[in-house]
Amino acid sequence: MGDKKILFLGLDAAMPDLIKKFVAEGHMPNTEKLMNQGVFSRLETVFPPLTAAAWTAIVSGAGAGTNGVPSLMVKHKGEELDHWHTSFDRNEVLCETLWDVAKKRGKKTALINWPVTFPLGGITEDDGVQLAGALNPPFRYFYMPLWDCASSAVFSNQQLHCNQIPGRAVELEAKEAKGWSNMPKSYRIPKEFEITVPPTYIEGYRMQVLIYASTDAGYDRMMIAKTKDGAEAVTDIGLGEYGPWIIKNFKARDYQRDGRFRFQILELTQDGSRFKLYQSSINMAESYSVPASLTQEVEAVAGPFMEVDDPWAFMDGWMSSDLYLEQLGLHADWWGNATEYILKNKEWDLAFSWVGTIDHIEHVLYAGIEPRARVYDPQKADFCWDMIRQVYKQVDDNIGKILDAVNLDETYVVLISDHGMTHLDWNPYVKQHLKNAHLLDYVLDLSTDDPSNLTINWEKTKCHPLEPCHAHIFINLKGRDPQGIVDPEDYEKVQQEIIRALYDMKDPETGESVVALAITKEESGTLGIFEGPGYDRVGDVIYAWKPGYMSHPFIYRTAVKYRDGSKRVIPNPELYEPAVLCGNFTGVHLALPSLHDMHAVMVLSGPGVEKYERKYAAKIIDVAPTISKLMNIEVPSAAEGGILYDILDKINTKR
Repeated sequence: MGDKKILFLGLDAAMPDLIKKFVAEGHMPNTEKLMNQGVFSRLETVFPPLTAAAWTAIVSGAGAGTNGVPSLMVKHKGEELDHWHTSFDRNEVLCETLWDVAKKRGKKTALINWPVTFPLGGITEDDGVQLAGALNPPFRYFYMPLWDCASSAVFSNQQLHCNQIPGRAVELEAKEAKGWSNMPKSYRIPKEFEITVPPTYIEGYRMQVLIYASTDAGYDRMMIAKTKDGAEAVTDIGLGEYGPWIIKNFKARDYQRDGRFRFQILELTQDGSRFKLYQSSINMAESYSVPASLTQEVEAVAGPFMEVDDPWAFMDGWMSSDLYLEQLGLHADWWGNATEYILKNKEWDLAFSWVGTIDHIEHVLYAGIEPRARVYDPQKADFCWDMIRQVYKQVDDNIGKILDAVNLDETYVVLISDHGMTHLDWNPYVKQHLKNAHLLDYVLDLSTDDPSNLTINWEKTKCHPLEPCHAHIFINLKGRDPQGIVDPEDYEKVQQEIIRALYDMKDPETGESVVALAITKEESGTLGIFEGPGYDRVGDVIYAWKPGYMSHPFIYRTAVKYRDGSKRVIPNPELYEPAVLCGNFTGVHLALPSLHDMHAVMVLSGPGVEKYERKYAAKIIDVAPTISKLMNIEVPSAAEGGILYDILDKINTKR
């Protein structure tokens, strides 16, 4: 390889078949360029096929039993079974990565929003540069985001849906404005309301909102101020406009940091009868780079870092599809501009850059393009196809921008994804199923809608799933777990009880089992989970869903109403929550990695690479060993994958 460079472009959830389709349609010309000058391969991902586990496997060549990242969450031995750590913390990774190995050879690395590289410090200034470190998974209620201080919110005189974090959709009334000074001119009587930013999760700031009419056509603007004084306004916007970024210091449970947010009016009728004011997620406004000065450099050309787009605002009906598509485009553009700047202006031998917008749009709308889905609607299919197609195109446009920043005669480009996607029909309430099987017991606080109102009764609990109930179930074992009740001699018996309970979960309409495979920990090698340094973090039972299903981690309250109008509140007796197209996630990646739709993709292009398409899918753990061989560096020490010599045979390394 000599002095050749390697550039990884990580496209979360990019699917090989969709890439081929959109390339054929002419919507991804930059990806087509790479495919025409390189190797195309499907990739069988790891189990479980989740973001942190897969991206860690890509750069280490190791699966969950070795790399220490088993799911969306990580459970440490000896801790309570319902205690977890986020899997996106780089300190959870127990093995070498490609950049660890390259560092030994004196090579410099650029990490750009690459998952499982938070917190900063894995790359020093001597090693290269780092910018941000995605990802905040969609289950925001479980833990604070890695960078964000708090989630988005909406303030409206309508009762709006709020499927994530109660309290984010605030219903309020606008009244005639009184007591203001330095007000803008208004052709109608100004209205006012008070908000708290954010309204929930962490301690917020009170702000005053003034609705006014800048023309005689009617109400068309909002001014937001610290007090009822227009001289202290922080935002003055019209319908659809983005307000300026506002920085405040926020205090949360375990930290205090500066956060950045902005406002946007999503709805405002001219008569003032309806309004929706959107508050963006509150992103960290401190340095998120190594060196620290890189943050300001990048923001000058790409704008502030926004950790995650907001599919929940679209699914809850706050935001139109056009505005959500625009938001996705802003995230893709930040990725492209930030990556372009670093590749042009910083020293690097290896670069790893990641974008997550494809994953989010597929989570939201994938069932809309999958005729096998329960919620598939032929009348909405064109809309769903167009939304997904546009997001792939947004990403491809920025790939072109990035490729213009590198010398393709000296750079190998690895365009790669981490997993595919299947449709989602039902969300089984896993904890309730385990309770019905007498394997788990809980007490639900019926006085609050807070989804964290569930307390485990450990004295009657034989097992507990790893949050958010995906793939791993741990037995409450005496001598190992703090509240253990299962005797070690009954360990295998309880394993079989759990497996039977999983297979007994039936689709509420078809009666078919919703679990594709449930096995003991000792059998986990069947799914590529081996006895490495992370094996203690693997569940005592491992299971995979069939396409169409994803765990639901909560137990909700529900009200029983009687004929006389009275009611009582009880735990929700339902066993499944149905997916609703455009209402919640209808795409998911929790099925067996060997399934066609679950495949990831790799395109390897660069100097001396012949056009070649592998007939069969490679393993995602084969990527790191193969790239190590191409770079003439050592394979990461814990790698379980092998070198893809058929790919290397298509590369003339002397060119």
